[in-house]
Amino acid sequence: MNKMNGNIIISWNNIYLEAVRRLGGAPGPLSRMGAMMHIAMFDAINILCDGSYEQYTKSNIEKIEGADPIMSAAYAARKVLLETIEELIKQTVKNQGGVPSPFAAYQVNTGFDADSFLRDCMTPFNMPLSAANCDPSRQFGEAVAKAILTERENDGSQNPPPSPMLCNGSSNRNTDTVPKCFGYEAGDWRETGSGPAVTPQWGRVKSMGRWDRDRIDEFLPTTALNIKEFDTYEKLLKSRDYVGQFDEVRRLGEAHSTERTREETEIAFFWANDLDGTYKPPGQLYVITQTVAKQEGTIEDLLETARLFALVGIAMADAAIVAWYVKYLFPNEECPIRLWRPESAIREADRDRNRNTLLDPNWQPLSAMVDGTRFSPAFPAYISGHATFGAAHATMMRLYYGRDSIAFTATTEDPHALRDENGIKLTRRFTSFTEAARENGRSRVYLGVHYQWDAEGGFESGSKVAEYAFNSVLKQQAEHYQTSTSVTAKTTNEPVTV
Repeated sequence: MNKMNGNIIISWNNIYLEAVRRLGGAPGPLSRMGAMMHIAMFDAINILCDGSYEQYTKSNIEKIEGADPIMSAAYAARKVLLETIEELIKQTVKNQGGVPSPFAAYQVNTGFDADSFLRDCMTPFNMPLSAANCDPSRQFGEAVAKAILTERENDGSQNPPPSPMLCNGSSNRNTDTVPKCFGYEAGDWRETGSGPAVTPQWGRVKSMGRWDRDRIDEFLPTTALNIKEFDTYEKLLKSRDYVGQFDEVRRLGEAHSTERTREETEIAFFWANDLDGTYKPPGQLYVITQTVAKQEGTIEDLLETARLFALVGIAMADAAIVAWYVKYLFPNEECPIRLWRPESAIREADRDRNRNTLLDPNWQPLSAMVDGTRFSPAFPAYISGHATFGAAHATMMRLYYGRDSIAFTATTEDPHALRDENGIKLTRRFTSFTEAARENGRSRVYLGVHYQWDAEGGFESGSKVAEYAFNSVLKQQAEHYQTSTSVTAKTTNEPVTV
């Protein structure tokens, strides 16, 4: 079989990104959707080509004579996107009681017609939806899609958000007496006007990288915030470390800060992409993946392109799971530290019992809605989702390509991104994946929505989940390892350490 290029992977990644722009929502469900789509495309292509890599799904999927790898992958992508979008809309309507939230940053567009959207997207590929039984590519592609959809059917993503638990600082549920509603004491996350807690259940979703939930400790941050020393809000807020973190974001992240440089403002908005209508944080990293895949020639190989995007998707999906676990359930699920946002910390500094923190009841972050309304994301600060996604992406790209120092230019869709004299949004150039990931995490301090230890903890956790995934899934089959003439450092999946 002649080698085919990976343009179909790029095309459907772009379709996914457009769906994200139109659908909106929180990072966890959106990253899950992208990972599942790319896993289905990879499995379809891998099985129909030479099966040189391990299949992701556990189902025994038989080849169908006449099925084309490219068209099968496209049909698989369509089915996964359609069903995951419809599933998310159904859950959203149920959880909201059918009443949309007036705050749009993470609001799912329940009026989005996924079926019509995907029908329009299929036109350029000449993908008929009639007479499915007569089209082997559609039969096979949809069988692969069904396998991943079935495997993820009860992965915890469908569970409704939990009600607040109880906590009085003790891990003994029988002695809990103080309501653990959000904001029950200084330091605990509370709403800031941007809506109720977003996807608090996401830390309990089943991993994509094939690790059991009882192993999640392996991916948690250990160095950024010394949780053994600061295991209560009182200890944390009284610490010198907290004062330093607090003061930095107070000075650099304020909406009209005179200490933040122009480049730091550029960096803040460049990596933001929080708002509906953008491709969201995972989407920005997928576009970087596209750029590098084209630049490095990966796009010339259909199977390798499919594998790269599936690995990146798996890493980012698990990054969301671990980040949201830390946000809501770390270090003790019965009594977690759900760190308040800088906006709350600074406006309520008179409650932290630390004379070295400066109260400013009118402080606002640089982060803003399209209309300029300032906001903080509606979930706890520690750890940063952006930083975790960025590190997972950077680590997976480094491991896949066998080196970190690949230069590339990145773009943004944030509506507040700084522009040049012609009104074109500024791009940013990086010399390595790690450089971009570090800047991504740091940007959240400049935006006024995170502390630096949120970025450091996210970088640590994101790196760990990507390393595990690379060493655990989509590995080269033993029988192909010695005989393949095209194997390079990026395709072997030999065990590595970070």
